[in-house]
Amino acid sequence: MKFSVFTDMLGTESFEEALQLASGLGFSNVDVRAKLDGDTVDTISMEKAQAYKQMLDQYKLKVASVSSWAVNTCTFSGPPKYDNYDEAHHTAMYAVLERLFDLAHVWDAPFVRVYSLYRQENFLTLSEAEREAQYRHNAAIMRRHAEHAQERNKIIVVENEPPTLTSNAEELGKLAAYANHPHLKINWDIINGWRAQEYPTVEVYKHVMGHVWQTHLKGASRLSNSITEQNPHGNFGNFAIAGNDDYDHKPVIQAIAKFDPQVVMTIDTHYPSFYKQDQIGEVEAVRRTKAFFESLVEEVAAHD
Repeated sequence: MKFSVFTDMLGTESFEEALQLASGLGFSNVDVRAKLDGDTVDTISMEKAQAYKQMLDQYKLKVASVSSWAVNTCTFSGPPKYDNYDEAHHTAMYAVLERLFDLAHVWDAPFVRVYSLYRQENFLTLSEAEREAQYRHNAAIMRRHAEHAQERNKIIVVENEPPTLTSNAEELGKLAAYANHPHLKINWDIINGWRAQEYPTVEVYKHVMGHVWQTHLKGASRLSNSITEQNPHGNFGNFAIAGNDDYDHKPVIQAIAKFDPQVVMTIDTHYPSFYKQDQIGEVEAVRRTKAFFESLVEEVAAHD
């Protein structure tokens, strides 16, 4: 198990400055997504990426994942950007992934983060058979991408996002079971589950246990006055500083550390969304988040 941080959560547009900060905070791994001196992983040239590899080596940092927004792009409002059953889209995604695998090769990154197919707005009103058909179609498409990853000696890690067919841990578990491919693993964004009305507990974690190769770590505040008898945990309100928030991280984090010891725990604070009282500076927010989660994991090690 190891910790990582998104370089774009360190408050700078300069990749080299982000590496300096990550190294200074004690990280040996980083995840790369955006704020690459004007680029993202979906736009950066291979020449620029090769120059970045020299910087990574200089600061003795390894890239845990290439984290793309371009594979089955999420639509958070409005109509989806593609048709789940359009073969031309899946062919286009093959080409996008080929480039991302090239980038991962340059940086010696084992993982490429991707999204599942989109989730139609009335999904939960569909019959169980209709929902299952969509889950299985998604798994078939993602398995094809996993086969591509295997050809390139990489692993795709699929993240749960509310607008996708893997919005929570239960659906991630279905994907892992239905796709059943060694080069498709889970990136469980724990708080995203709460955003999708699945409060993350150890029982929820059991849906993905053994398949979690990466997590995204962040804090969350509860929506005011959202606790009810039917909803004792309340609803997700906003992102916050982990350890000073409304979610009890300890049971789930310690279970992951014990049962998915291969996991990369990546800090992704979502600092730009913080309420004003939590805006203590991007670097300080990462420092506190890292210290908090390290303390939880150290408790597990102490008891083993």
